[in-house]
Amino acid sequence: MFRLWFWILRAVGALCRRAGTWVSTQMHRVTLAHVGQGSRFQAGVRFDRPSSVTIGADCYFWQGVGAPAEGGHAALTIGDRVQVNRFALLDTVGGLTLGDDVLVSEHAVISTHDHGHDPHAQPMPAPKVIEAGAWIGLRAIVLPSCQTIGAGAVIGAGAVVTKDVPAGAIVAGNPARIIGRRDLREVAA
Repeated sequence: MFRLWFWILRAVGALCRRAGTWVSTQMHRVTLAHVGQGSRFQAGVRFDRPSSVTIGADCYFWQGVGAPAEGGHAALTIGDRVQVNRFALLDTVGGLTLGDDVLVSEHAVISTHDHGHDPHAQPMPAPKVIEAGAWIGLRAIVLPSCQTIGAGAVIGAGAVVTKDVPAGAIVAGNPARIIGRRDLREVAA
């Protein structure tokens, strides 16, 4: 009898998650500037300035993804087939562009503004571009001083990125340093 209830509750939970994803996706299709065909959003995804968010086709956003915005420069442009995992933070204050096939892992932080040495100062925008096929690892932090992450680059788990990352580079550590190269032919395939 216990097994039967276990399977029933499991099936009900799966249906509730699917329903939440459907509702969240429909809400974002109405509120965002553009959402491409096949893109989906789990419940709990939040965009502070939805009218400045453009999302390509076949993207997926897991629960808890946030995109805070303040000031007049805030914008988020996302290419096709991008996946942003649980509780990632995409700061859009300075403007953020994610190319096609970018993967942002859980709890990653991508920052596009700075306050200098005064936390109460007006934000200073620092636009950022993450090029096609880049992979931002688990709990990685990309600081405003990094303006570009090249195509096919890999940011290791827990890395703190303080400067631009060239295409195909694999970086790790704090501060992040190049520890290897990725074959860009594999990324394009």
